[in-house]
Amino acid sequence: MRMCKISVQAVAIVTLIFCIQTTTARDVISGKFDLVDHTGRPATEKSFNGKMRLVFFGYTQCPDVCPTTLLEVRRAMRLLGELAEEVQPLFISFDLQNDTSEILAAYVSAFQSSIVGLTGSAEQIASAAAAFNVTYGFQQKSESASGRNEVYHTSYLFLMDRQGQFVDVFGYGTKAEIIARAIQDYASNH
Repeated sequence: MRMCKISVQAVAIVTLIFCIQTTTARDVISGKFDLVDHTGRPATEKSFNGKMRLVFFGYTQCPDVCPTTLLEVRRAMRLLGELAEEVQPLFISFDLQNDTSEILAAYVSAFQSSIVGLTGSAEQIASAAAAFNVTYGFQQKSESASGRNEVYHTSYLFLMDRQGQFVDVFGYGTKAEIIARAIQDYASNH
């Protein structure tokens, strides 16, 4: 029997074409979650109704992607001026082993006082990640070049509307000016 080799890229392209033809981003990204905020209070997507949201998944010991993204969120919030009052930035941590509520509180406040850190049980975080179509995993110390457990994760920043519905997504490295402009455009049209 002859086996056919198919590249990962080919499978990804076919999957993407199928998904584009059959679903929309709102079908794939529900934005639902049931977590705990960095003060220990329960929080769901409905806890922030009335505000647009910038949602990012990561972990506090991330060496570059998370701090870089949160710095751009901080800059975007400053660029928004008074409109920033209508936006709630959320940082959802995958790292249950290290990111306690206290650590999350200190971490998010170092970037922007309005950012809310969120965590929960492994099941709650997995459910939230699935609701945003986000992937993540863990690399053990023995396999890690740095010698510590590391988390790998999708690095998208999601813009959700005032009811928690998907509006836009920004890839890693998107500048604050682009994020702020997207929020301003959305706010002026809705």
